[in-house]
Amino acid sequence: MNTEPLTSATEQVLRSVLDHRAIQLAFQPVVQLHDGLVRGYEALARFDHQHFTSPVHAFAAANAAGLGVDLELLAAQTAFQRLDDMPPGAWLSINLSVEAITTPAVTTLLLEHAHRGITIELTEHTQVTDYHALNQITDTLRTAGILIAVDDAGAGYASLSHVLQLRPDIIKLDITLVRDIDTDPIRTALARALATFARETGAMLIAEGIETHAEHEKLRSLGIELGQGYYMARPGPLPSRHIEPLL
Repeated sequence: MNTEPLTSATEQVLRSVLDHRAIQLAFQPVVQLHDGLVRGYEALARFDHQHFTSPVHAFAAANAAGLGVDLELLAAQTAFQRLDDMPPGAWLSINLSVEAITTPAVTTLLLEHAHRGITIELTEHTQVTDYHALNQITDTLRTAGILIAVDDAGAGYASLSHVLQLRPDIIKLDITLVRDIDTDPIRTALARALATFARETGAMLIAEGIETHAEHEKLRSLGIELGQGYYMARPGPLPSRHIEPLL
């Protein structure tokens, strides 16, 4: 998370982004590791590099300006404009913070599109103080047909607390556990444990950040069925409207 002090110029840029809806998207596929079949796409926000070095920088600046939820809402609205372009059978995944999904405007938007095959990847960099209230919202979204995913599992205490408290439909294995998993027995042991946990709780497990053939094959051997990463495909435009293997 970027902690640089917010300048008035940066805040002005952010307000211009919101006013002009100046946000672009890239899409990274989630694939079945055994055959490369695309199961879904994660929508990733992109901004003018002249103003923001990365999306993380843009959202951190927006949070510092009190505009974080507004920017997340715009990203979600922009992503949902592409729902008609999704290949049949593939879900569309968007990233939202706890602050965002507990905001009525965001919840309303999600429920309006709940029947379209969407997944919410829940990200959180601050401590959740009221899981009961959060569960009420996620239960409402799930009942409407939206899948709930916990991002960055294994990266820290907060993500594991989300897994325990929210009982997500999807658990995303953090890139820090995937990197060099083919040579690291500690990473292997933790990934195997999370794979067992996912199977026993009925959740899907997605390994993020797969960059090598060796990592890909190790994850397959651990029984992890789904993955994302540069080894399969970098973020980019949506393909033509059909699902085909990437490998």
